[in-house]
Amino acid sequence: MGKTNASVRSKAQSSKKGNQKSNAGAGGKNKAAVEEIFDDLAKEPTKKLEGHKKAIREIAYSLSYKVLVSVGFDFQVFVWNPYWEKEIIKLDGHESPLVGVNCPVGLECFITCDTKGMVNVWNIKDYSQMQTFMVNNVNQVTSMRVVPKHRRLIIGSRVFKVFEYKKPFNSDTSDDNPILCALFSRIRFEFYIAGERSINVWNAKNGKPTRCFKNCFESDITCMALDKEHRKLIVGSHLGKIKVFDLLSGVCINTLESHSEENGEISFIGYGDEDLTIITTAWDRTIKVHKDDRNENQKPADNVLREMRLCHKKDIISGDYAHNLGLIATGGKDNLVRIWEYERMKHDNEIMAHKDEVTTVKFLKPFPLLMTADSKGVMYIWYLTKDDGIKCVVKWINKYSMEIDIPISAVDSYYNEETG
Repeated sequence: MGKTNASVRSKAQSSKKGNQKSNAGAGGKNKAAVEEIFDDLAKEPTKKLEGHKKAIREIAYSLSYKVLVSVGFDFQVFVWNPYWEKEIIKLDGHESPLVGVNCPVGLECFITCDTKGMVNVWNIKDYSQMQTFMVNNVNQVTSMRVVPKHRRLIIGSRVFKVFEYKKPFNSDTSDDNPILCALFSRIRFEFYIAGERSINVWNAKNGKPTRCFKNCFESDITCMALDKEHRKLIVGSHLGKIKVFDLLSGVCINTLESHSEENGEISFIGYGDEDLTIITTAWDRTIKVHKDDRNENQKPADNVLREMRLCHKKDIISGDYAHNLGLIATGGKDNLVRIWEYERMKHDNEIMAHKDEVTTVKFLKPFPLLMTADSKGVMYIWYLTKDDGIKCVVKWINKYSMEIDIPISAVDSYYNEETG
Protein backbone atom coordinates (compact mmCIF):
# COMPACT_ATOMS: atom_id res chain seq x y z
CA MET A 1 0.00 0.00 0.00
CA GLY A 2 2.86 2.40 0.86
CA LYS A 3 4.62 1.50 -2.33
CA THR A 4 1.51 2.22 -4.34
CA ASN A 5 1.02 5.70 -2.81
CA ALA A 6 4.68 6.52 -3.33
CA SER A 7 4.42 5.41 -6.93
CA VAL A 8 1.37 7.64 -7.51
CA ARG A 9 3.07 10.64 -5.90
CA SER A 10 6.13 10.06 -8.06
CA LYS A 11 4.07 9.94 -11.28
CA ALA A 12 2.13 13.06 -10.32
CA GLN A 13 5.31 14.99 -9.62
CA SER A 14 6.87 13.89 -12.90
CA SER A 15 3.64 14.82 -14.76
CA LYS A 16 3.63 18.25 -13.11
CA LYS A 17 7.23 18.85 -14.12
CA GLY A 18 6.41 17.77 -17.66
CA ASN A 19 3.48 20.21 -17.83
CA GLN A 20 5.67 23.02 -16.54
CA LYS A 21 8.24 22.27 -19.23
CA SER A 22 5.48 22.11 -21.87
CA ASN A 23 4.00 25.45 -20.76
CA ALA A 24 7.42 26.99 -20.70
CA GLY A 25 7.99 25.76 -24.25
CA ALA A 26 4.64 27.14 -25.45
CA GLY A 27 5.28 30.43 -23.71
CA GLY A 28 8.63 30.62 -25.40
CA LYS A 29 7.09 30.01 -28.80
CA ASN A 30 4.39 32.68 -28.26
CA LYS A 31 6.99 35.15 -27.10
CA ALA A 32 9.10 34.41 -30.17
CA ALA A 33 6.05 34.87 -32.46
CA VAL A 34 5.20 38.23 -30.86
CA GLU A 35 8.82 39.34 -31.15
CA GLU A 36 8.79 38.30 -34.82
CA ILE A 37 5.68 40.44 -35.46
CA PHE A 38 7.27 43.48 -33.86
CA ASP A 39 10.44 42.85 -35.83
CA ASP A 40 8.39 42.86 -39.04
CA LEU A 41 6.69 46.11 -38.03
CA ALA A 42 10.06 47.71 -37.45
CA LYS A 43 11.24 46.84 -40.95
CA GLU A 44 10.68 48.95 -44.05
CA PRO A 45 7.26 48.32 -45.68
CA THR A 46 7.36 45.79 -48.49
CA LYS A 47 4.25 47.16 -50.24
CA LYS A 48 3.04 50.69 -50.86
CA LEU A 49 -0.52 51.52 -51.93
CA GLU A 50 -0.55 55.00 -53.43
CA GLY A 51 -3.60 56.85 -54.72
CA HIS A 52 -5.04 59.25 -52.16
CA LYS A 53 -4.24 62.93 -52.73
CA LYS A 54 -4.84 63.87 -49.10
CA ALA A 55 -4.63 62.20 -45.70
CA ILE A 56 -6.24 58.77 -45.21
CA ARG A 57 -8.77 58.77 -42.38
CA GLU A 58 -9.58 55.07 -42.01
CA ILE A 59 -9.09 51.66 -43.58
CA ALA A 60 -11.08 48.41 -43.38
CA TYR A 61 -10.30 44.87 -44.52
CA SER A 62 -12.79 42.29 -45.77
CA LEU A 63 -11.80 38.79 -44.70
CA SER A 64 -14.35 37.22 -47.04
CA TYR A 65 -13.33 39.08 -50.20
CA LYS A 66 -9.67 39.81 -49.35
CA VAL A 67 -9.84 43.49 -50.26
CA LEU A 68 -8.74 46.61 -48.42
CA VAL A 69 -10.93 49.74 -48.43
CA SER A 70 -9.50 53.16 -47.58
CA VAL A 71 -11.20 56.54 -47.19
CA GLY A 72 -9.68 59.96 -46.86
CA PHE A 73 -10.00 63.71 -46.76
CA ASP A 74 -9.92 63.86 -50.60
CA PHE A 75 -13.58 62.68 -50.74
CA GLN A 76 -12.39 59.42 -52.34
CA VAL A 77 -13.01 55.74 -51.58
CA PHE A 78 -10.31 53.35 -52.78
CA VAL A 79 -10.58 49.57 -52.98
CA TRP A 80 -7.23 47.76 -53.06
CA ASN A 81 -5.84 44.30 -53.57
CA PRO A 82 -3.19 44.37 -50.81
CA TYR A 83 -1.40 41.34 -52.24
CA TRP A 84 -0.80 42.82 -55.70
CA GLU A 85 -0.01 46.39 -54.59
CA LYS A 86 -2.77 47.39 -56.98
CA GLU A 87 -5.78 49.70 -56.90
CA ILE A 88 -8.93 47.80 -57.92
CA ILE A 89 -11.24 50.81 -58.23
CA LYS A 90 -11.72 54.41 -57.10
CA LEU A 91 -15.29 55.27 -56.09
CA ASP A 92 -16.95 58.69 -56.25
CA GLY A 93 -20.02 59.18 -54.10
CA HIS A 94 -19.13 61.70 -51.42
CA GLU A 95 -18.81 65.47 -51.56
CA SER A 96 -17.03 66.03 -48.25
CA PRO A 97 -14.14 64.42 -46.33
CA LEU A 98 -14.78 60.84 -45.23
CA VAL A 99 -14.62 59.83 -41.58
CA GLY A 100 -15.29 56.10 -41.56
CA VAL A 101 -15.47 52.82 -43.45
CA ASN A 102 -16.64 49.39 -42.32
CA CYS A 103 -16.91 45.93 -43.91
CA PRO A 104 -19.71 44.22 -41.92
CA VAL A 105 -19.12 40.50 -41.40
CA GLY A 106 -21.73 38.37 -43.14
CA LEU A 107 -22.90 41.08 -45.55
CA GLU A 108 -21.76 41.52 -49.15
CA CYS A 109 -21.16 45.23 -48.76
CA PHE A 110 -19.07 47.92 -47.14
CA ILE A 111 -20.30 51.21 -45.66
CA THR A 112 -18.73 54.68 -45.86
CA CYS A 113 -19.66 57.94 -44.12
CA ASP A 114 -18.52 61.56 -44.54
CA THR A 115 -18.49 64.66 -42.36
CA LYS A 116 -21.88 65.87 -43.65
CA GLY A 117 -23.60 62.66 -42.56
CA MET A 118 -23.95 61.04 -45.97
CA VAL A 119 -23.81 57.25 -45.68
CA ASN A 120 -23.19 55.07 -48.74
CA VAL A 121 -23.61 51.31 -48.90
CA TRP A 122 -21.51 49.69 -51.65
CA ASN A 123 -21.75 46.22 -53.17
CA ILE A 124 -18.41 44.56 -52.43
CA LYS A 125 -18.75 42.26 -55.47
CA ASP A 126 -19.19 44.79 -58.27
CA TYR A 127 -18.63 48.05 -56.30
CA SER A 128 -22.00 49.49 -57.29
CA GLN A 129 -23.84 51.93 -55.02
CA MET A 130 -26.63 50.01 -53.30
CA GLN A 131 -27.98 52.61 -50.87
CA THR A 132 -27.49 56.26 -49.96
CA PHE A 133 -29.03 58.11 -47.04
CA MET A 134 -28.36 61.18 -44.91
CA VAL A 135 -28.10 61.25 -41.13
CA ASN A 136 -30.18 64.30 -40.24
CA ASN A 137 -29.89 66.73 -37.33
CA VAL A 138 -26.20 66.22 -36.67
CA ASN A 139 -23.32 68.65 -36.71
CA GLN A 140 -20.06 67.69 -38.33
CA VAL A 141 -19.73 63.90 -38.17
CA THR A 142 -16.42 62.69 -36.75
CA SER A 143 -16.77 58.91 -36.63
CA MET A 144 -18.87 55.92 -37.68
CA ARG A 145 -19.14 52.35 -36.48
CA VAL A 146 -21.34 49.43 -37.55
CA VAL A 147 -22.68 46.64 -35.32
CA PRO A 148 -23.80 44.03 -37.89
CA LYS A 149 -25.27 41.57 -35.36
CA HIS A 150 -27.81 44.10 -34.08
CA ARG A 151 -28.02 46.10 -37.32
CA ARG A 152 -26.96 49.29 -35.65
CA LEU A 153 -25.13 52.22 -37.17
CA ILE A 154 -23.40 54.51 -34.69
CA ILE A 155 -22.66 58.05 -35.81
CA GLY A 156 -20.53 60.34 -33.68
CA SER A 157 -20.48 64.13 -33.78
CA ARG A 158 -20.75 66.22 -30.62
CA VAL A 159 -23.14 63.53 -29.43
CA PHE A 160 -23.50 59.88 -30.37
CA LYS A 161 -26.52 58.78 -32.38
CA VAL A 162 -27.46 55.14 -32.64
CA PHE A 163 -30.14 53.98 -35.04
CA GLU A 164 -31.17 50.82 -36.84
CA TYR A 165 -30.18 50.51 -40.44
CA LYS A 166 -32.03 48.41 -42.97
CA LYS A 167 -30.43 45.53 -44.74
CA PRO A 168 -29.09 46.64 -48.12
CA PHE A 169 -31.08 45.58 -51.16
CA ASN A 170 -30.21 42.03 -52.06
CA SER A 171 -29.13 41.13 -55.57
CA ASP A 172 -32.15 38.81 -55.74
CA THR A 173 -34.39 41.87 -56.22
CA SER A 174 -32.48 43.21 -59.22
CA ASP A 175 -32.70 42.31 -62.90
CA ASP A 176 -31.03 39.09 -63.98
CA ASN A 177 -29.66 40.68 -67.16
CA PRO A 178 -27.41 43.73 -67.60
CA ILE A 179 -29.47 46.94 -67.44
CA LEU A 180 -29.37 48.70 -70.82
CA CYS A 181 -31.76 51.61 -70.18
CA ALA A 182 -34.32 52.75 -67.63
CA LEU A 183 -37.30 55.11 -67.29
CA PHE A 184 -39.34 56.51 -64.41
CA SER A 185 -43.03 57.42 -64.60
CA ARG A 186 -43.92 60.26 -62.25
CA ILE A 187 -47.62 59.56 -62.95
CA ARG A 188 -47.64 55.82 -62.27
CA PHE A 189 -44.69 55.96 -59.86
CA GLU A 190 -43.01 53.03 -61.59
CA PHE A 191 -39.58 52.17 -62.94
CA TYR A 192 -39.19 50.50 -66.35
CA ILE A 193 -35.90 48.61 -66.56
CA ALA A 194 -34.75 47.11 -69.86
CA GLY A 195 -32.39 44.15 -69.63
CA GLU A 196 -31.40 42.69 -72.99
CA ARG A 197 -34.74 41.80 -74.67
CA SER A 198 -37.19 42.12 -71.77
CA ILE A 199 -38.57 44.95 -69.62
CA ASN A 200 -39.20 44.65 -65.88
CA VAL A 201 -41.64 47.02 -64.16
CA TRP A 202 -40.97 47.98 -60.52
CA ASN A 203 -43.13 49.73 -57.97
CA ALA A 204 -41.17 52.82 -56.86
CA LYS A 205 -42.90 52.93 -53.46
CA ASN A 206 -42.06 49.47 -52.16
CA GLY A 207 -39.27 48.43 -54.56
CA LYS A 208 -41.10 45.27 -55.68
CA PRO A 209 -41.49 43.96 -59.25
CA THR A 210 -45.04 44.13 -60.60
CA ARG A 211 -44.87 42.72 -64.14
CA CYS A 212 -42.50 41.84 -66.97
CA PHE A 213 -42.66 42.32 -70.75
CA LYS A 214 -40.73 39.31 -72.01
CA ASN A 215 -38.95 38.89 -75.36
CA CYS A 216 -39.97 42.25 -76.79
CA PHE A 217 -37.49 41.95 -79.68
CA GLU A 218 -35.13 39.54 -81.34
CA SER A 219 -32.25 41.80 -80.36
CA ASP A 220 -31.28 43.95 -77.36
CA ILE A 221 -33.36 46.96 -76.29
CA THR A 222 -31.45 50.24 -76.68
CA CYS A 223 -33.86 53.03 -75.62
CA MET A 224 -37.40 53.75 -74.39
CA ALA A 225 -39.87 56.62 -74.03
CA LEU A 226 -43.33 57.23 -72.53
CA ASP A 227 -46.26 58.91 -74.21
CA LYS A 228 -47.97 62.04 -72.86
CA GLU A 229 -50.45 60.18 -70.64
CA HIS A 230 -47.94 57.49 -69.57
CA ARG A 231 -50.19 54.80 -70.99
CA LYS A 232 -47.81 53.62 -73.70
CA LEU A 233 -44.17 52.58 -73.74
CA ILE A 234 -42.26 53.12 -76.99
CA VAL A 235 -39.24 50.85 -77.29
CA GLY A 236 -36.35 50.72 -79.78
CA SER A 237 -33.96 47.87 -80.49
CA HIS A 238 -30.42 47.18 -81.68
CA LEU A 239 -31.68 46.10 -85.11
CA GLY A 240 -33.61 49.33 -85.71
CA LYS A 241 -37.11 48.08 -84.85
CA ILE A 242 -39.60 50.23 -82.88
CA LYS A 243 -42.67 48.94 -81.03
CA VAL A 244 -45.38 50.53 -78.90
CA PHE A 245 -46.58 48.60 -75.83
CA ASP A 246 -49.61 49.04 -73.61
CA LEU A 247 -48.22 49.75 -70.13
CA LEU A 248 -50.86 47.80 -68.23
CA SER A 249 -51.08 44.65 -70.30
CA GLY A 250 -47.62 44.62 -71.87
CA VAL A 251 -49.18 43.85 -75.26
CA CYS A 252 -47.60 45.31 -78.41
CA ILE A 253 -50.27 47.62 -79.88
CA ASN A 254 -48.29 49.18 -82.74
CA THR A 255 -45.14 48.72 -84.81
CA LEU A 256 -43.46 51.72 -86.40
CA GLU A 257 -41.37 51.78 -89.55
CA SER A 258 -37.93 50.41 -88.80
CA HIS A 259 -34.57 52.02 -89.37
CA SER A 260 -31.86 50.10 -91.24
CA GLU A 261 -31.22 46.61 -89.85
CA GLU A 262 -27.53 46.69 -90.84
CA ASN A 263 -26.61 49.82 -88.89
CA GLY A 264 -29.89 51.15 -87.57
CA GLU A 265 -29.60 50.82 -83.80
CA ILE A 266 -32.13 53.20 -82.25
CA SER A 267 -30.22 55.85 -80.31
CA PHE A 268 -33.12 58.07 -79.19
CA ILE A 269 -36.91 58.03 -78.89
CA GLY A 270 -38.90 61.14 -77.98
CA TYR A 271 -42.58 61.92 -77.78
CA GLY A 272 -44.22 65.02 -79.24
CA ASP A 273 -46.86 65.90 -76.66
CA GLU A 274 -48.48 68.64 -78.75
CA ASP A 275 -49.20 66.75 -81.96
CA LEU A 276 -48.90 63.14 -80.67
CA THR A 277 -45.81 62.14 -82.65
CA ILE A 278 -42.86 59.86 -82.01
CA ILE A 279 -39.37 61.10 -82.88
CA THR A 280 -36.60 58.54 -83.48
CA THR A 281 -32.90 58.78 -84.34
CA ALA A 282 -30.62 55.88 -85.23
CA TRP A 283 -27.08 54.91 -86.11
CA ASP A 284 -28.07 54.91 -89.79
CA ARG A 285 -27.80 58.75 -89.63
CA THR A 286 -31.57 59.16 -90.03
CA ILE A 287 -34.19 61.17 -88.10
CA LYS A 288 -37.84 60.17 -88.40
CA VAL A 289 -41.07 61.67 -87.09
CA HIS A 290 -43.86 59.07 -86.86
CA LYS A 291 -47.54 59.64 -86.26
CA ASP A 292 -48.70 57.91 -83.08
CA ASP A 293 -51.69 56.29 -84.70
CA ARG A 294 -52.68 52.66 -85.07
CA ASN A 295 -54.52 51.79 -88.24
CA GLU A 296 -54.62 48.18 -89.36
CA ASN A 297 -55.22 49.22 -92.97
CA GLN A 298 -52.03 51.32 -93.08
CA LYS A 299 -48.45 50.21 -93.39
CA PRO A 300 -45.89 51.50 -90.87
CA ALA A 301 -44.32 53.63 -93.60
CA ASP A 302 -47.62 55.48 -94.06
CA ASN A 303 -47.31 56.90 -90.53
CA VAL A 304 -43.93 58.57 -91.21
CA LEU A 305 -44.65 62.29 -91.35
CA ARG A 306 -41.11 63.57 -91.87
CA GLU A 307 -37.73 62.00 -92.49
CA MET A 308 -34.21 63.37 -92.81
CA ARG A 309 -31.38 61.14 -94.05
CA LEU A 310 -27.59 61.51 -93.87
CA CYS A 311 -27.92 63.96 -90.98
CA HIS A 312 -24.33 63.33 -89.87
CA LYS A 313 -21.11 62.19 -91.52
CA LYS A 314 -21.03 59.21 -89.13
CA ASP A 315 -23.49 57.37 -86.87
CA ILE A 316 -26.00 59.31 -84.75
CA ILE A 317 -25.44 57.93 -81.24
CA SER A 318 -27.45 60.41 -79.13
CA GLY A 319 -30.46 62.68 -79.46
CA ASP A 320 -33.10 64.72 -77.68
CA TYR A 321 -36.23 66.75 -78.40
CA ALA A 322 -37.54 69.96 -76.79
CA HIS A 323 -41.16 70.62 -77.71
CA ASN A 324 -41.11 74.06 -76.03
CA LEU A 325 -38.28 75.14 -78.35
CA GLY A 326 -39.42 73.15 -81.38
CA LEU A 327 -35.91 71.71 -81.79
CA ILE A 328 -34.26 68.31 -82.16
CA ALA A 329 -30.59 67.86 -81.19
CA THR A 330 -28.38 65.00 -82.40
CA GLY A 331 -24.85 63.94 -81.46
CA GLY A 332 -22.67 61.80 -83.67
CA LYS A 333 -19.49 59.79 -83.97
CA ASP A 334 -18.24 62.63 -86.19
CA ASN A 335 -17.79 64.74 -82.99
CA LEU A 336 -20.59 67.07 -84.10
CA VAL A 337 -23.78 68.30 -82.46
CA ARG A 338 -26.47 69.34 -84.90
CA ILE A 339 -29.74 71.12 -84.18
CA TRP A 340 -32.84 70.72 -86.35
CA GLU A 341 -36.16 72.53 -86.63
CA TYR A 342 -38.82 70.03 -85.68
CA GLU A 343 -41.62 71.29 -87.95
CA ARG A 344 -39.64 71.69 -91.17
CA MET A 345 -36.89 69.17 -90.36
CA LYS A 346 -34.40 71.83 -91.38
CA HIS A 347 -30.79 72.08 -90.21
CA ASP A 348 -30.81 75.02 -87.79
CA ASN A 349 -27.34 75.12 -86.22
CA GLU A 350 -24.17 73.15 -85.48
CA ILE A 351 -21.71 72.80 -82.60
CA MET A 352 -18.12 71.78 -83.42
CA ALA A 353 -16.52 72.17 -79.97
CA HIS A 354 -16.10 68.46 -79.15
CA LYS A 355 -12.99 66.53 -80.11
CA ASP A 356 -14.50 63.09 -79.51
CA GLU A 357 -17.78 61.35 -80.35
CA VAL A 358 -20.78 63.02 -78.71
CA THR A 359 -22.38 60.41 -76.45
CA THR A 360 -25.03 62.62 -74.79
CA VAL A 361 -27.20 65.58 -75.82
CA LYS A 362 -29.89 66.81 -73.43
CA PHE A 363 -32.17 69.86 -73.40
CA LEU A 364 -32.41 71.30 -69.89
CA LYS A 365 -36.13 72.00 -70.03
CA PRO A 366 -37.87 74.40 -69.74
CA PHE A 367 -34.81 76.66 -70.19
CA PRO A 368 -33.23 77.35 -73.60
CA LEU A 369 -30.19 75.32 -72.60
CA LEU A 370 -28.56 72.29 -74.22
CA MET A 371 -26.08 70.02 -72.45
CA THR A 372 -23.62 68.01 -74.57
CA ALA A 373 -20.94 65.52 -73.49
CA ASP A 374 -18.39 63.37 -75.30
CA SER A 375 -16.64 60.05 -74.69
CA LYS A 376 -13.65 61.74 -73.01
CA GLY A 377 -15.80 63.32 -70.31
CA VAL A 378 -15.81 66.90 -71.62
CA MET A 379 -19.22 68.52 -71.09
CA TYR A 380 -20.72 71.81 -72.27
CA ILE A 381 -23.89 73.73 -71.50
CA TRP A 382 -25.05 75.89 -74.41
CA TYR A 383 -27.36 78.90 -74.33
CA LEU A 384 -29.68 78.83 -77.35
CA THR A 385 -30.53 82.40 -78.34
CA LYS A 386 -32.81 83.43 -81.17
CA ASP A 387 -30.76 86.41 -82.31
CA ASP A 388 -27.12 85.59 -81.52
CA GLY A 389 -27.13 81.86 -82.15
CA ILE A 390 -25.48 79.49 -79.67
CA LYS A 391 -23.29 80.60 -76.78
CA CYS A 392 -21.28 78.45 -74.40
CA VAL A 393 -22.42 78.98 -70.82
CA VAL A 394 -20.29 76.40 -68.99
CA LYS A 395 -17.55 73.95 -69.90
CA TRP A 396 -16.56 71.06 -67.65
CA ILE A 397 -13.25 69.45 -68.50
CA ASN A 398 -13.58 67.11 -65.54
CA LYS A 399 -15.24 67.15 -62.11
CA TYR A 400 -12.54 69.46 -60.70
CA SER A 401 -12.39 72.05 -63.50
CA MET A 402 -15.09 74.38 -64.74
CA GLU A 403 -15.05 77.38 -67.06
CA ILE A 404 -17.93 79.88 -67.06
CA ASP A 405 -18.13 82.06 -70.17
CA ILE A 406 -21.33 84.07 -69.54
CA PRO A 407 -23.34 84.67 -66.38
CA ILE A 408 -26.11 82.20 -65.56
CA SER A 409 -28.29 85.22 -64.77
CA ALA A 410 -28.47 85.93 -68.49
CA VAL A 411 -30.29 82.64 -68.97
CA ASP A 412 -32.74 83.45 -66.17
CA SER A 413 -33.53 86.85 -67.66
CA TYR A 414 -34.09 85.27 -71.08
CA TYR A 415 -36.44 82.68 -69.62
CA ASN A 416 -38.38 85.30 -67.66
CA GLU A 417 -38.84 87.43 -70.78
CA GLU A 418 -40.04 84.44 -72.82
CA THR A 419 -42.47 83.16 -70.21
CA GLY A 420 -43.56 86.51 -68.82
